Amino acid sequence: MASSLKPLYGTLNNTIAKTIALNNPGYSKIVEPFGDSGTYALFAAKKPAKQHIVNIVDPEMLAIMQFAQSYSNSDFSTLKNENWNSDQDTFNQVQTISDTEGEKLVYKHLYNKWYGMSMLGSDEVNWNVLTLNQNSKNKLFAFPLMKVLLKSVEFQNVDPLSLIPSDGFMILIPDSQNIDSVKSKLAGLSGQFFFAGKVSDGMAVITDAQSMNNLNVHGQEVASIMMNSYSMITNYDSRLTKINPDDYSSMKGGD
Repeated sequence: MASSLKPLYGTLNNTIAKTIALNNPGYSKIVEPFGDSGTYALFAAKKPAKQHIVNIVDPEMLAIMQFAQSYSNSDFSTLKNENWNSDQDTFNQVQTISDTEGEKLVYKHLYNKWYGMSMLGSDEVNWNVLTLNQNSKNKLFAFPLMKVLLKSVEFQNVDPLSLIPSDGFMILIPDSQNIDSVKSKLAGLSGQFFFAGKVSDGMAVITDAQSMNNLNVHGQEVASIMMNSYSMITNYDSRLTKINPDDYSSMKGGD
């Protein structure tokens, strides 16, 4: 039973995490500037680092992760004793919670995550009637695993780009707004890094290989809600197959 537990939130995409675990250069320090999109720290199969920095910009996500890292037995007991049954009245009561940290924030966040729904592009959360009478309290028993995995993590709350470059192994998985800014820095980095950025299609990966031919560029399909193409770039050798730009020199991206 315990081996099937997984972190409740804050995890890196599993395919990307496995790729990093199998293709890293070895490290004693890890730096993740873009922890809002998930952190490698919560990948249980990783090799632990002596120092692990995770930067999270969103204040609510940061508070939730800090709770998971350091909650007390009393906090956990209180969380378990909350009303985890899904119904309209309880949902409405949960929405009145205004705490910005601690147990109550986590309760509201998880209740809305499990029993709420929102329209694409909207922050408004409504009760999902299809969850009536569901109770996901048992999922809370993943918290001890999260606490162990986050034990040595140092959380920061700064501009992600200010952490590039860093003196550790950089895991660079930027949001869409920062992809181009991060890519522009890659060729000049001396510290070892693993970059993964979503692209429109395979041709965009080829374009990356042609424009950064001094780096190792690899294309991979990654499943989330749907399949997405990713450009994965490193400045060290690994088992990932490097795209040879010369193989595509006659294609449009090579003009």
